[in-house]
This record gives sequence, structure tokens and C-alpha cells, in this order.
Amino acid sequence: MGVHGEGRKRGLGAGVRRVGRALNALPNRDMMGLGRRLFADVRRIPGVNGVAVTFDDGPGEGLDAFLTTLDRAGVRATFFVVGEQVRAAPGRLTEIVAAGHEVGLHCDRHLHQLSLTPWAVLEDLRRAQATIEDTTGKPVRLYRPPYGCYSLASWFEAGRRGWTRVRWSRDPQDWAADATPDGIVAAVGRPEPGDIILLHDSDRYSVPGAWRRTLAALPRILDAIAAAGLTACPVGALLDQAGIGRGPWSARVGFTPERLYRLG
Repeated sequence: MGVHGEGRKRGLGAGVRRVGRALNALPNRDMMGLGRRLFADVRRIPGVNGVAVTFDDGPGEGLDAFLTTLDRAGVRATFFVVGEQVRAAPGRLTEIVAAGHEVGLHCDRHLHQLSLTPWAVLEDLRRAQATIEDTTGKPVRLYRPPYGCYSLASWFEAGRRGWTRVRWSRDPQDWAADATPDGIVAAVGRPEPGDIILLHDSDRYSVPGAWRRTLAALPRILDAIAAAGLTACPVGALLDQAGIGRGPWSARVGFTPERLYRLG
């Protein structure tokens, strides 16, 4: 093959890789509103009188303080946990469940899914699922990807396993280096019915001490929810209140291409 032939081959290979990357990122594309219809997840829950309080990236070292704060306020929340964090201290996940909180699957190693092969994504999800279910004795119901970013593999695998895909409607970016308790509270603002608030109870994947700022802001966030006449509760409780189950939600909010995906 000549120089020009080699060049065309390299160009074709690069084009195929670009197309592959674009397809892999499709669940995160808006595409003039089409993406949200084709790949619709839960960001706000309609027809409810509550707000979902959620925590990502744990269970972390500050878990006991978060559980104490929530208990004092009489609030139950959803914790999207990381498999490697659970394996490092299984008792923390047991504490979350014993306190009446809900557990969702976040990931196993907190890697950006678009940087992984489909097979690596599936292995990460399956290992996290096994860790969580072995520890809690309960099946996974809810799923939120790291950084709120799906790949095609994680999107279809979540659907195949019947997990409700959840993101958020309010993100105060409490993980950021410049975050402060006041800033976190201000960014959450006045919650509205059906909101899903994203918070973090661990700083393992962010700046050191970030969870302490979140903890300091948490009582005021819970007060703001109560002041709005709303109830703070887990995601699953709001889904149940709205009469939205795993199957019905998928049928109501958009195209579900799980039937195209048959793996494992």
C-alpha cells in the first residue's frame, strides 16, 4: 500500500473512532431536545409535595455526622454509593440502611465512563452492584453515573437491570475548591416540588474537606425545604408518591432501547 493509501486508512480509522465516541456520548446530548426524549432520566419528579435529598461518592469518613444531622431533622435521604468505598468500610453502608435511608448505585471506582471501554463500564457496574447487594441484602433500584455522565453501555445496562436512572435538578457544586457553606445554601435556593438536590458526603474524589462544608450547609438546606412547605425524602419515596415505578417511568418519559441490548 502506498503513502496515499496509508493516509486514507489512518483517516478512515480516525473517523470511525470519532463516530464511536460520538455514539457513546449520545445519552448526554440534547440535540435540540431530541436527546432528552430518547434518553430521558429522572431529574425532577412531577406531581409530588416533596424534595429528594441525595448524596454521592460515599460512604465517607463524615458519614456519622451526616446521619446525625438527618436524624435530628427527621429526614431520610438517598445515598448513591461507590463500590470501592463500601468495600473499604462495609459497616458504613450498613449504618445507612439501619438509619432508614435509601441506597442507590453510583459506580465502583468513580471513573468517567466516556474514558472507559463498554466492557470496563459493565464490569464497574456489575462489581458495584454485587458489593452493594451483598452488603445490604437488597436489590439495587436506583442508578446515577459518575459526573452525571452516561455512556451507551451504562445507559442500556441500567435499563436491562431495571434501574431507574437519576440525575438532579439542583446542583450547588459543593465539591468545588471555592465552595462555602453560605454559597452551597444560596446555590440550592428555594426548593420546588419534585426537586432532586445533589450533595456529596465524601471528599475522596474532590478537594480535601469538601464534605465538611456540605455538612455545615445541610441544616439550612433542610430548613429551606421545610420553609417551602415541602417534605425532604428519598428519591424512591417520591417516585412511589408519584405512582412512577421502574417500568412505567421508562414508558412515560421516552424511548427505551433496552430491547436492542442483549449482553450477559
